[in-house]
Amino acid sequence: MTLERGNAFTPVASATMIWPWTMSVLGGAAGGALFFLTSLSGGILPAVMSGLGAAVIFFSLIGGVGGVLSKKADRRGRRYAAAYPFRYAAVPAIVGGVGYGILTLSPFTAIFVALAIWATVGVIAMVVGDKK
Repeated sequence: MTLERGNAFTPVASATMIWPWTMSVLGGAAGGALFFLTSLSGGILPAVMSGLGAAVIFFSLIGGVGGVLSKKADRRGRRYAAAYPFRYAAVPAIVGGVGYGILTLSPFTAIFVALAIWATVGVIAMVVGDKK
């Protein structure tokens, strides 16, 4: 079975095929630790929640952008991301928005986070995808 033209090659398949898991987990952990340390003066629980929220956002951003930029990623996934950058960006946006919404229990903030991730990853995929 081929995942080339005319088949149901979805954004989820594209994101999972080219997602740099190690880099996104390490980036999410580093971003979360940084936000945890900077907000530690407000108390332990708010610092933990801030760190976890930042970790989810960095995980989604680095995963989405890294998948487009990585040379080790599957070429079909990169081609899909270049052809449909904002469809591809929907998966990292949903992951980041839902994760942030679960942590903060604030649906409006989660929607804003998802839109910001969607726009960022989509624009980067559009610009980088045209150059390859």
